[in-house]
Amino acid sequence: MDENAERNLITRFQAGDQSAYGELFDGHQRRVVQLALQVLRNEESALDVAQEVFMRAFEELPHWRGEARFSTWLYRTALNVCFERIRAEERQRRIREDPPPREQQEPPESSVVGTEITAAIDHAVRSLPPRQRVIFALKQYQDLRFFEIAELLDITEGGAKASYHKALLALRERLKDVAPEIARMNRNAPGRSDSEGLVEDAS
Repeated sequence: MDENAERNLITRFQAGDQSAYGELFDGHQRRVVQLALQVLRNEESALDVAQEVFMRAFEELPHWRGEARFSTWLYRTALNVCFERIRAEERQRRIREDPPPREQQEPPESSVVGTEITAAIDHAVRSLPPRQRVIFALKQYQDLRFFEIAELLDITEGGAKASYHKALLALRERLKDVAPEIARMNRNAPGRSDSEGLVEDAS
């Protein structure tokens, strides 16, 4: 959705047209959920984040002054809610460290390997510090440029690059034993962009 369409819908909503909010929701809901899912690695949490974000948007829109793009504000709010969720999860993890129950029925071996690798990636990403985790998701999965990430998080472009490369190094270290083929990804694959693969060279 382009900026003019956003502004037109906001003006309609502020004039009392409730359907305009529905159009804004439809235009951005999928990306908000996707962003939250890539940061939190949990579908239920991502849906909760999206619900919270759009509730805040509904409250904010009557007073919206258009000083920034609505989509920029929306995605920044989504990241802030993700930060809040990550901090809450960390507090809960300190209190309760019980492992998840194992399934009684063993899946096929290939499925086990795939599940273990996916679980290893999810755990590695979740173990990153909150800022690195968010920046990694924005760069790796949303394919944003560093200046766009810096704008969203209100940090410098150099700070965004530094956090991203720290995240890559941390992930490579954590995945080298459980998923070495992923940890080595890109090293022998010329021509890949810096957003392809899971853990690339951090130089």
